[in-house]
Amino acid sequence: MTIALGANSANAQDVSFKNFASFQNIVPGVIDFFASDRKTIAPYEEAAAEAVAKLKTLFGEEIPKGAIFICTNQAQRDSLYEPVVMRQGYSWVLVSVSQEAQAQEMLERIKAQMGDNIPDEIRQRINNMPQNMASNMDRQVVTAVVRNIAFAVTQTMMNDESFQFRTSRVDDVGKSPLQDWLDIGISVYASGDKRPVAYLRENLDMAFPLEDVLFMARPFVASAIMGQRSSGGGGGRGGVSGNGQGMPQIIMGGGQGGQRQGTAKSKPGGGSGPQQREMSKDEQDQMLFDGQAIAFFDYFMEKFGIGKMRELIEFVREKNESWDYVVRPDMLGRDFTKIESDLNEWLAKQSIPDPKPKSKVQQ
Repeated sequence: MTIALGANSANAQDVSFKNFASFQNIVPGVIDFFASDRKTIAPYEEAAAEAVAKLKTLFGEEIPKGAIFICTNQAQRDSLYEPVVMRQGYSWVLVSVSQEAQAQEMLERIKAQMGDNIPDEIRQRINNMPQNMASNMDRQVVTAVVRNIAFAVTQTMMNDESFQFRTSRVDDVGKSPLQDWLDIGISVYASGDKRPVAYLRENLDMAFPLEDVLFMARPFVASAIMGQRSSGGGGGRGGVSGNGQGMPQIIMGGGQGGQRQGTAKSKPGGGSGPQQREMSKDEQDQMLFDGQAIAFFDYFMEKFGIGKMRELIEFVREKNESWDYVVRPDMLGRDFTKIESDLNEWLAKQSIPDPKPKSKVQQ
């Protein structure tokens, strides 16, 4: 299914949201964007349209309409009040903060602690991120927004009419009536972000039992672990965080520590930049959970098709356990050992593409 990309520069309008121009129907009937200019939203357009097209294969053509705000400076971020946006008739709202705006916020925090005597080395490191690192961060921010579109749509459609999805609920799968592995699977089906699967394949010996993944709550990672709050300003799992060195990065790992043994580490970063820190036990658990959820979602979809996945989603929405559907005789059956063996064999054969949006990031 293809969704035509709407809006050109002529679609920019004066609206009541201070510091933003409006770009209507960038994904027709589903998403309006608000940003400083059209150039700012260009990297998001194709990826958002493709995500909505995939969500329609799961939920049907009637997708609730939302608004996405792209903040490129602190003034834009400070001027937003999401309840006002919701009163304009939107069913959900997302706020994304660019890496430039995050750098501004980081400088303000340092300034509050150190006054105006910020060492030039720190100031330059924040303001003059290497081009390849800045471009990678831009791509990661786009990927996070697309993933969060899936969370927003899923939770809005699956809850009752009184439910309002705001940025503070980004990535909080506990707000969804679906079981957590399905929320993660749907979000990655829409966004194509397979990084946790690559991590899972490197650490398969630490994986949870599959039946646990299909029953358990997604392990939680508090944003305080990262040293920064997530880009959505919410209570935070995942999202864009700082690494304590003035260089933001995407975090997609974490969980409840102290439950399992293991020593898996994040891999050192390439190039001349600083070495990435070792992931905490909490982050490892969530990364493993996400990887298993994504892998099983894809495996089930490939084996039984989109129609059965829609049936499974509706089955769980009606307060049933997903495992009860999965182990039906006409599905995977009850031989847990064989199911995991078949899944791991399938997983080993999968290629994991670099999750970069097709749209060119504007420099």
